[in-house]
Amino acid sequence: MKRMKKVFAVLLTLAMVLGMSITVFADLGTAVIPVSGAKEGTQYQYLQLIRPQASESTGWEFVNDAVAGNFTAALQVSDAQTAIWMLIKSQDSSITGPADVTAATEAQIKAAITNVANGGYTLSEAAGTITVSDAGMYYIRATAPGYTYNPMAAYVSFGYTGGVPSSLQTQGVTAKGTEIKTEKSSDEVNKVTEIGRTETYYVGSIVPFVPMGDTNRSYIVKDEIQGAEYITESGKITLTVYYGAEGTALEDLITSVKSENSPAAGGTFTVDVTGSSFTADLSTILENNAHANQPIVITYQAKVTGVTAGNKVSIGDGANFSQFGSGSESLFTGKLTITKKDSSDQTFLDGAKFLISKGAGDSKKYAKFNTDNKFTEWVDTESDALYVTAVNGTVTVEGLDEGTYHIEEKVAPDGYSINEKIEDVTLSVEGEATAVLEGTREVLDTKLSSLPSTGGIGTTIFTIAGCLIMVAAAGLFFASRRKSAK
Repeated sequence: MKRMKKVFAVLLTLAMVLGMSITVFADLGTAVIPVSGAKEGTQYQYLQLIRPQASESTGWEFVNDAVAGNFTAALQVSDAQTAIWMLIKSQDSSITGPADVTAATEAQIKAAITNVANGGYTLSEAAGTITVSDAGMYYIRATAPGYTYNPMAAYVSFGYTGGVPSSLQTQGVTAKGTEIKTEKSSDEVNKVTEIGRTETYYVGSIVPFVPMGDTNRSYIVKDEIQGAEYITESGKITLTVYYGAEGTALEDLITSVKSENSPAAGGTFTVDVTGSSFTADLSTILENNAHANQPIVITYQAKVTGVTAGNKVSIGDGANFSQFGSGSESLFTGKLTITKKDSSDQTFLDGAKFLISKGAGDSKKYAKFNTDNKFTEWVDTESDALYVTAVNGTVTVEGLDEGTYHIEEKVAPDGYSINEKIEDVTLSVEGEATAVLEGTREVLDTKLSSLPSTGGIGTTIFTIAGCLIMVAAAGLFFASRRKSAK
């Protein structure tokens, strides 16, 4: 708004001159209004707002009643000359003029120029440069693909020779533009999640300045998701909107919304979900350009259902969904592969059953999987978990989060002993994941030892020998009894 102040700075120096009896100006030629700070290829349109008028007390007048109305409404006054005096006094409170007129505030000046931009006026096209042939104040609109610009105001003054206007002069204006970008993110800093988790997604962008007079004033968000399902109620998803102050970095607003000290929500929208996508008409965000050039964050939730979750968003005017930017977010889970082998010959073994858990003691949780070995939930007791079975010597479980996992062999293949010393497996990533995390563990089992065989000739010999010993002992017993009797 400091640049806006400069627009009026020279007005006060000319107020007295133009208030004199100068009624006709000679041909003063033309002036080119330079615009600095704009992206290469930016196009311009312009409209004169204020022009010289010696018969007025300020020396100036608005070009028409409609423009005057834009200013008087914003400055909250009833007549055009009072509005111009307010603009002049905003630069120098000591300027002589109506004593009961106060200086215009920055907010009032900004509102006035915004009113003009929203007025639906027919603007003059600038063919590369803005060339004008009259002194005064001009509204300038700048447009460029992927950028949004604040409405600008430029001042064209007089150059003097011998105290008489002889030329047109201008310092130009500096464009204040913001790249319209759209970013997509979630709460997962390293992009790792697990099946069944509810994720909050964040769409960050910049609200474009779209004059109220434009034919198409639409702001439509199109979102598509794979490997996840939106959290809905009666088939509708709720979008929550947050705004940042103009000049706030988009990244800072996203961080603020994600934190516990997030800004107050700016409103909610309830939108129909069709399959794995939704299209939300948020055009009311553009109303009166109240949020123009402000960062915006839109949040909603979805539940992860696949080993990867992809989410893409595009924002546009309905005809062009990338006009205001697009972004995507990919989340990944982890998988764990266990191979079962004979410890002696390394052959693969079938039929082993395993239990997978996480944590220890009272915090220990057991993983439950569906019939496709995809993670479904964590349970508190082993009996509620589900064993996974090795087929062709291998079993792979999917949909896990990062972390350290314990593997227990609960059932060994026939003829083998259970391996009770299986090392843990850790799934981790440095930075951000770009693919499914993978962990492996080889489990070796040992054959059970052979027991001695039973039956055969050896048993018969021992049996006969035992019988002979018993017969001999009995004979000796009875012989000793007869001898005692005699």
